Amino acid sequence: MKRKIYKLDILSAGLELMFANGYHATGIKEITEKVEIPKGSFYNHFSTKEEFALEVIRMYGENGLKMYREIFLDNKLPPLDRVKKFFSTLIGDYSKRLDFKLGCIMGNFSTELADTHPAFREVLQEEFDRHEAVIALCLQEAKERGDISKSANPEKLAAFILNSWHGALLRMKTTGNAKPLEDCRDLTLSILSA
Repeated sequence: MKRKIYKLDILSAGLELMFANGYHATGIKEITEKVEIPKGSFYNHFSTKEEFALEVIRMYGENGLKMYREIFLDNKLPPLDRVKKFFSTLIGDYSKRLDFKLGCIMGNFSTELADTHPAFREVLQEEFDRHEAVIALCLQEAKERGDISKSANPEKLAAFILNSWHGALLRMKTTGNAKPLEDCRDLTLSILSA
């Protein structure tokens, strides 16, 4: 009896493989073997590997956006406590669950593909912009409450936080420890409280 193959099953398997190995080192054959389906089943859902990978980015971005909203828009906490929670949550994940590996697939694809593949650049930019906008909402609230300087620009601060965090993730992969993430957290919090 044949089992039903869902698009989400294929995307989840591909996300796992591409996260660990990168876009170029992951073939459709590896994805279909992981899900235990024939290649034709892959092509029932996706016309190309590029189309598939773009959907992987969107799925990953949507999951990340959900987490960003849960943390940065949690009105049960003051805004700057939400920023602290963001860092503590993710540093904890990388320390305990991920052993300082993998980073962020959006960051990984940015370094592997964004400068040579316009479609990837566009989708990655859209996803980063959506994440950045959530941080900016939190910082706008902090500004209105007087928790950060009245002259602060929440959008630029949000961009700084997101850019710094992704740079720290890159360094984390080379150091194999939490120091870059902790440095990013400490400097960000000191800038916000100045």
